Amino acid sequence: MNNIKALIENYVDLPSEDWNVIESAFECMVYKKNETLITEGEICKYFYFIEEGLVRNFVTHNNQEITKFFVPAPYCITSRMSFINQTLTKDNVQTLERSVIWQINLEQYNELMKLDSWRLFTRKMLNEVQDFTEQRLIENMTETAEVRYYRMQKETPDLVNRIPQKYLASYLGIATQSLSRIRKNALKNDN
Repeated sequence: MNNIKALIENYVDLPSEDWNVIESAFECMVYKKNETLITEGEICKYFYFIEEGLVRNFVTHNNQEITKFFVPAPYCITSRMSFINQTLTKDNVQTLERSVIWQINLEQYNELMKLDSWRLFTRKMLNEVQDFTEQRLIENMTETAEVRYYRMQKETPDLVNRIPQKYLASYLGIATQSLSRIRKNALKNDN
């Protein structure tokens, strides 16, 4: 859980007694590639910390998967409204590679909310996710898929190379063939 502790400490001062409570609440699970964590139409049962690996969040529409975002380790993921309100989710979350994931249920999460450090951490994390979501919305409305791909390639080349092309194309909102053309153009421009 060292990656998780370091992640939390990036956001808040974490007293050792708080860390002991947090650490003892989580259960470690190892998921194979392409395993499902969260399924549309079900209640999200856990808040997850991804210690190792990569997951994809997506929704389905007209029998097509639309990728909302990717979450590489170390970071957190859940279907927040479903988890907090115990309602059915519209999200799907699957592993894209073998992943080591720590999880807590809602009762454990609520117990951790009694800790100042945990409350502050989750608030800062939610703000960060909201900022990311707003930025992504603006980019999707004002930039081409090609520009967004080039930015991803520049800012997170390791991540781009770990994502299967069909999921990356879905994230960019284009066909796989279009992504192939963009990648070919990128290679020509790099040479």
